Amino acid sequence: MRASDFTGTKTLFKLFLRRDQFLLPIWILVPSILVFITAGTFAAMATQGLDSVLTEFNKDPLISALLGPAISIDLSGAIVWRGTSQIALVLGIGSLLTVIRHTRTDEETGRSELIRAYVIGPFANLTAAVGLTVIGNLIAGILIGLSIIILGGEPAGSFLYGATMATVGFFFSGLGALGVQLRENSGTARGIGITALGLGLAMAILNNFRGGDTFLKWINPMAWQRLTQPFAGNYGWNLLYFIAIGMIFTVIAYILSIHRDLGAGILTARSGPFEAPPHFSGPLALAWRLHKKSFIGWIVGTVLYIAAFSAISPGLSSTGGMSDWLSSLGGTNWSNEVGLGYVFISISIYLISLFVSFYAMSAVLQLKKEENEGRVEMLVDKQIGRIRWMGSHLIIAYLGSALLMVIMGVAGGFTYGMIAGNLRNEFWHIFGMCISKIPPVWILLGVTALLYGACPKITALGWGIWLSFTILEFAWEGQIIDWSIMCISPFSYVHYTINILELPLMPLFWMICISVILTGIGLLGFRNRDILTKA
Repeated sequence: MRASDFTGTKTLFKLFLRRDQFLLPIWILVPSILVFITAGTFAAMATQGLDSVLTEFNKDPLISALLGPAISIDLSGAIVWRGTSQIALVLGIGSLLTVIRHTRTDEETGRSELIRAYVIGPFANLTAAVGLTVIGNLIAGILIGLSIIILGGEPAGSFLYGATMATVGFFFSGLGALGVQLRENSGTARGIGITALGLGLAMAILNNFRGGDTFLKWINPMAWQRLTQPFAGNYGWNLLYFIAIGMIFTVIAYILSIHRDLGAGILTARSGPFEAPPHFSGPLALAWRLHKKSFIGWIVGTVLYIAAFSAISPGLSSTGGMSDWLSSLGGTNWSNEVGLGYVFISISIYLISLFVSFYAMSAVLQLKKEENEGRVEMLVDKQIGRIRWMGSHLIIAYLGSALLMVIMGVAGGFTYGMIAGNLRNEFWHIFGMCISKIPPVWILLGVTALLYGACPKITALGWGIWLSFTILEFAWEGQIIDWSIMCISPFSYVHYTINILELPLMPLFWMICISVILTGIGLLGFRNRDILTKA
């Protein structure tokens, strides 16, 4: 590498910072907000004695399986114990999307080609994008540390935890930088990143299930706080290991970036057959071809996830009762209504349904990718109507997300039933839990279709809405907000605290209707707006 390879990095950094002047502060500040929300959660339990509450949680087999043992029995330790997954998720998503937006997405839209018409080094674009993300994570880490200090945490542990979370974001920025080198579209890079996030969460739960002290904590950034042990051992030297792991992905990304053409990927796309098969004769067939690989990957991931946790759940249900906090969420003894044998699996299904909605939104945004690459203009110039083209992708997104939940219901119900020794009854119970999550998933799909069709420049707002529903769940569990506010989230109507046999059906019907209406408005908006082109 030469100094000239980085020419223009400073200018591009300023450009990216200006473009992200609204999005960047969001994912930098949200982790600190989550720290205060978590602290508020445990402040509400202060009357019971925080020490006794955390001790009770450590003895609860269900909570321990999800979160593992608390690192230290105090407010600071409770924040690390309860808030790490959410904070890591926010920083991971923010880092991934920022790097991908300023690298691969810019190549797709033609911005990179325009930028390289000037005196720009081959590494300038990637360096500016990664540099912006690293600085964003450092600021987020500092704010996390200061937030815990304000809440009474000791400075060394507070800043060590903030630094640990910053390295998690750095890890995913490197992973995103690597992902954009492999294929010629941003969707693949996002898919790699989101798959890694989902796998990380699943591995974190499996690590917690084994007491939080397995080899998984070394390879999973979602569990790195168990290596640094903030507020317990303060093993700061492990940060060097985290940085080295993140650097591996980043260095490989730099090496690969000079071995590919602008707009291309290291793994070149296979050329299609000389003649199209008879069934490949319409926009629906084209849409399926574009979505097929992503859909198959999601099927494999969700089946492995639900099979693992369905196998664990029956054994957990026989280990004893739950803590008073978990069993009385929302002021009701919901565990008796749901049934102790279904508590862990119902929470697992609830969590994966949030990720399936992420898939549904990503499937809709395939429309934007096709438009950015200039393919839509060629298609609608033929005898293909705009609504027919957009509708074909939406059909795949609707059916694909629903089919994911159906397949998950079949795999989960069969596994749970076989382990529990009552396949006939347990299968339909687990299957119903999965099917009931389809309407709220479709709500987010409809919102994304509306944003794309009416105003494609603000489609990122959809991710903000998805994140807000996740934060609402976190705040409700912490007793910071009332159930009436939680009802803003469509997932509240299929919440894990509601017995599947007593699930209200009318809200689900209205959610389906609302998603159809939102989609219809999006279709009309697309029909009447201009198509974006590279010209």
